[in-house]
This record gives sequence, C-alpha cells and structure tokens, in this order.
Amino acid sequence: MSTRWVVRIGFMLVTLVYAAPLSAGALGEFLSDVARDTKRRNCWPDPFLVPDRQLQRQPFAIMANAGWERQNLLSDFHFTPDGTQLTEAGKLRVQWIMTEAPEDHRQVYIHRAATPRETSARTLAAQQFVAASSYDGQLPAVVATTRSDDGWPADRVDAVFRKSAATVPDPKLGGGR
Repeated sequence: MSTRWVVRIGFMLVTLVYAAPLSAGALGEFLSDVARDTKRRNCWPDPFLVPDRQLQRQPFAIMANAGWERQNLLSDFHFTPDGTQLTEAGKLRVQWIMTEAPEDHRQVYIHRAATPRETSARTLAAQQFVAASSYDGQLPAVVATTRSDDGWPADRVDAVFRKSAATVPDPKLGGGR
C-alpha cells in the first residue's frame, strides 16, 4: 500500500516539475485544442452533411434552371421572318412567362440569330412587348442565349394534330360484342 502512495506522489512531483515551465498561454491553448477536438469527434458527421447534400443537389438545380431557360425561350418561330416583331405565338409565350411562370423564373430568353444585329432587333421587340403588356410594373429581364429550341412551328403542329384527329373512328354506342 505504501508503494502505491510513493508512485502517486512521484508522479505528481514529476508532473509539477515539467508543468511549471509551461506558460499559461501555452497550457490554455493546449486545453482549448483538446476541448475543440473532443467536440469535433462527438459531432463528427453533422458539420459535413449540409455541404455534402448541397453538392449532391447542385446538378439537379442546374438541370432545372436549364429547363426553365428552354421553357421561356423565344426562338425563330416566335418572330416574324425579318425578326423585328413577335408573332402571335411569341406574344402568347411572353404573356405566359409574365403571368404564369413562377416569379423566380420570370425571365425571357431570346435565341441568338445569325447576326448580332438581328439578335438585338429580336431583343428590342421582346422588350417593347414586355413593357407594353406589364400589369404591375415588374418587367422580366430579356436575355439573349445560345440554347436552341427543339420545337416546331405552330402551323406544322396544328396540321399534324388535325390529321391525327381526322383518323379517329366515329364513336359507337352499344355493347360492341
């Protein structure tokens, strides 16, 4: 039993001798580092979950923004052949963007034409229509883009729809057995 006390007292003396030259700042810094490292180990995965989730969601946000850009795109079909005026389809698309699209996606995109002059004429035509048809004074931005539209002209879509509707057989009432 006395051996235990001698070992304990010896250990305490060695600890005090070596701890005495340490400055209060160094000892405080050491204890602060121990406390910080202990807290980090105890809450380990939590600080990294939010950044990891944001990185995983980022491609979907990029895809959604590209989809809204295509949805709000005015292409060749929305302008007259000279490119200076909106067609009826173009006016309807701009009105839809201004009234129906979610507010954070109310931006009109203009497909770039063959020349910068034609692109600026398209942009000006869209801006003038937006300014003339604004109800609340909030004007969506009109921006030129290189994204292309994979759509068809409205008259072609209408012709396909009419031909398809013409091939539908007449309805019949009865059992049909």
